[in-house]
Amino acid sequence: MNNVNSFTETTNNLVLGINKSLETLVAINKSLTTQEDTVQLSIMEVNPFTGDPSLVNYSLPSYNKVLSKLGTLTNSMETFIKGEGKVLLNDGSYREVKVIPIAISPEKITNVTPPTKFKTRSNWFFESMMFPQLIVSFDLKNKIDDRSDRVVVKRVILDNTLDSDTTWFKLNIQNAIKPFTYYDLINYYNINGKNYWEDEEIQELPLYVEPYNGYFLITNKQTIDFKEWFFIDSLNYGATLDSPTIKNIQLNVGNYLRYNNSTWKIDNINVSEKRILLTPVVGLDYPTIGNRFEIYNPPFSSKILNIPVGYNECESIFIKGINDDYNIISDEWSDSISFFSNELTVEGQTPSITLDTYYNNFVSDFGIQLEGMAREKYIPAYLGVIPDAPVFTSSNFSVSQINTQLNASLDVNVVKTTQTQIETTKTIVNSLKNTISQQKKELVELRDSTARQSLQEKINVNINDLSKRTVEYQSLVRSLSTLAYENSAVLTSPKYRIRGFFEIPSGKTQANDSTSKIQEIIQFEIAYRYLKLDNTGTSLNTYTHTDASTGQTVTGVFTDWTIVSTPIKQKTYDAASNTYSWSEPSVSDGTITNINQLDIPIQRGEKVQIKIKSVSEAGWPLNPVKSDWSKEIIVDFPANLSSNDQLTNILTDAITEENSIKLTETLAASGMTSHISDSVPNPSAADGVYFKHQANFIAVNKKGINSEYTTDLQSYIEKLGDNTLVTISNAGVTYTAPLNIVVSEILAKIPGFDFSVFSMYTI
Repeated sequence: MNNVNSFTETTNNLVLGINKSLETLVAINKSLTTQEDTVQLSIMEVNPFTGDPSLVNYSLPSYNKVLSKLGTLTNSMETFIKGEGKVLLNDGSYREVKVIPIAISPEKITNVTPPTKFKTRSNWFFESMMFPQLIVSFDLKNKIDDRSDRVVVKRVILDNTLDSDTTWFKLNIQNAIKPFTYYDLINYYNINGKNYWEDEEIQELPLYVEPYNGYFLITNKQTIDFKEWFFIDSLNYGATLDSPTIKNIQLNVGNYLRYNNSTWKIDNINVSEKRILLTPVVGLDYPTIGNRFEIYNPPFSSKILNIPVGYNECESIFIKGINDDYNIISDEWSDSISFFSNELTVEGQTPSITLDTYYNNFVSDFGIQLEGMAREKYIPAYLGVIPDAPVFTSSNFSVSQINTQLNASLDVNVVKTTQTQIETTKTIVNSLKNTISQQKKELVELRDSTARQSLQEKINVNINDLSKRTVEYQSLVRSLSTLAYENSAVLTSPKYRIRGFFEIPSGKTQANDSTSKIQEIIQFEIAYRYLKLDNTGTSLNTYTHTDASTGQTVTGVFTDWTIVSTPIKQKTYDAASNTYSWSEPSVSDGTITNINQLDIPIQRGEKVQIKIKSVSEAGWPLNPVKSDWSKEIIVDFPANLSSNDQLTNILTDAITEENSIKLTETLAASGMTSHISDSVPNPSAADGVYFKHQANFIAVNKKGINSEYTTDLQSYIEKLGDNTLVTISNAGVTYTAPLNIVVSEILAKIPGFDFSVFSMYTI
């Protein structure tokens, strides 16, 4: 029976449609109230081709799920509109979404005026040349736009060359009641006459490092109290700075998690069951069991600004924010942030260490060298121009004694006058000695008693005069010796030097650039050697040594040239330009050692050969540019310049003579002088033989029967009478006769009488 389009078929279809509608309405109603993400709808469908009924399942999104998706979509769009969103491209890379006007090509730049002037901008970069670099950090979170990744930093650094300036800064700036504005600080420095310099630069904020690390496996999800909870394997995560990461931080309400490209915020946590309740923030990915959440670090969560600082700096820092969308700088500087760098302490160091201590012990500061080179206008050697050698002649120099100061306190005239008196007195003394000696010769030859007495009286007068002149001579010698002692006279040989000045050649500029900086000559090298009288050099000595690399013996010839360097030309600081410049030498100032003065030792009979080389400031001090050697000259020791010091010789002679006088006095005190002073010539003997003593200076011990006395030999002889008997023994024969007969007759009549063996005594 054909039921197509029959009442029965129509009725069945109507019932089936009504059932579908009822099931659909029930599912829709359930989707509006359920906390599940979806509602399952099962409907009986008839296959239109076979007519067989079959059950078809449909999944309807719940109203709560739709709202969640709409909220996520709303948050995503708001994030994109703010310019904070990221999109994933097909190549796997991310791009930031920015809100910009319609893309329009910039117009052509025209009519830019060429520059005719320039200006300066402070660039105090020396702190970047330290190793390690020293920095101070500032947290600018919520103080600048989250999308800004750079700021403008101005540092005003006080010139604290003096410790008093540092103290003034700490009292008036660092510890001020309230911070300064930039303009107030500059005005305050100017009013107080303080020197300072400024450094302004755009400072990039450091790259962001995610501070935390942690993954959470989704083990289950359940609807509890009409809310969907996610069960995870752990609630702990760790800081990325820890190596390895230590998961000692627990999730809290308000933390963010990432699932694929979506972010979720934790609204509630059940710690004991390790389940969390989440709210979608950005993205459309839905978490499923078996996948993982990751701790999410919101971008721009920190805005740390690191600014380099240097040693011993009194500085005030000012900051301006930047609108990176349009490169607009803030209108006003921040208030001052003032501090003295040496008082800062190292972060995280126990016990605390100040920057002062840390810098001196651990920092290599290459900036100091660069700063010095910048201040001193250093010229490298490869830009140097070879300077000219100096031009001079031997007439530029003269030989002078350099140690005249040793006896400068002595009165030369007094010394010379005393020496003249000594020589005059000494001449008189020697003349008297010769006269007395001659008179004594004459005395022994005289037979006339009157003449002998007269001559003896003259001898006595001369002897008396000699004694006085000797005393005078000794007194003069002692006075000169005392004068030398009291004035600390130095008895040494004179020292001589070749001295003088020579012209300093003019500095040069780089080739074909007369406007470049003049490269000045700042020093000279002086070479000299001693010559023989024929102007040839001395013989060169050879020495041997072993080459460590080859083991061979190497012979070296030792040069006879001596090279000395003059002092370096001095530099002075120019406060106006804040640089150093070379000072011109002052040859008229005797307290200054100039670079163009020569000082070479020389002594009598020597010749010195001299040559000089110029040293340029280019490349100095590591590799200075030098000229060729100058033309050589020869300087002789002047023939008319005495090599002896007359004053020294006089004093030396005086001291020597004083020592001789002391010896003479010692001999006189012992009687030696008087012992030999009465000697007289013996005209009857051979030349050079003389009588040792006169009779009146020889003692005789006279013994009587009841007495004994001492008298001189002359008196004793004169007292002997003519009746005095004497006994003479000679050659075994004894004769007895009166003394006068013995003397006048007997001795002369005895044949072969030997005067050398006779003895006589009274009876």
